[in-house]
Amino acid sequence: MIKLANATMHDQSQYLDAFRNFGFEIEPTPRLREVSGTWEAYNLANEVVEQAKKEGYDGLLLGGRTDLMIYIAVQAPAWGLSLYVAETERIRDANDRFIFNITGMTKVYLNHPADLVGAAIAAEIDHLGLLREVKKDEKNH
Repeated sequence: MIKLANATMHDQSQYLDAFRNFGFEIEPTPRLREVSGTWEAYNLANEVVEQAKKEGYDGLLLGGRTDLMIYIAVQAPAWGLSLYVAETERIRDANDRFIFNITGMTKVYLNHPADLVGAAIAAEIDHLGLLREVKKDEKNH
C-alpha cells in the first residue's frame, strides 16, 4: 500500500475502501484549509509537505486551490514525496447534486527539483513585487 497524506480540503473517509482497492492508504482528514493570499497559501504548502514527510507518508493526494497545489508540487519532490490525484466519475443524483466515485489514481510526474528552480524564482519575483514594477514601467513608456 502507498501511504498518502490528504493534501485536499475534503474528508476522504467515504472513499477509503475505493482507494484501498487501487493500492492506496489515504489519510481521511484534510490538511488544507481556507487561506487568504499568497503567503498563507505558500506557508500552508510548506507545512503540509514537511509534516507529511516527518509523519512517514510516501506522498500526497492533491486537490484544491491551484496555487497551493503548485507550491506543494514544487516542494514535495525535494522531500522525496510522490504526488497523486484521484480520478473521479461524477454522477448527478435526483436533486442534481454531484456524487463522486473514485475510478482510479494518477501519479503526477515532475522533473527533478533542480529543474524547477526557474519556477520557484518566478514565484518569488511576484512576492518581491518585481513583476508589478516591470508592468508599471511598461505603462509609462
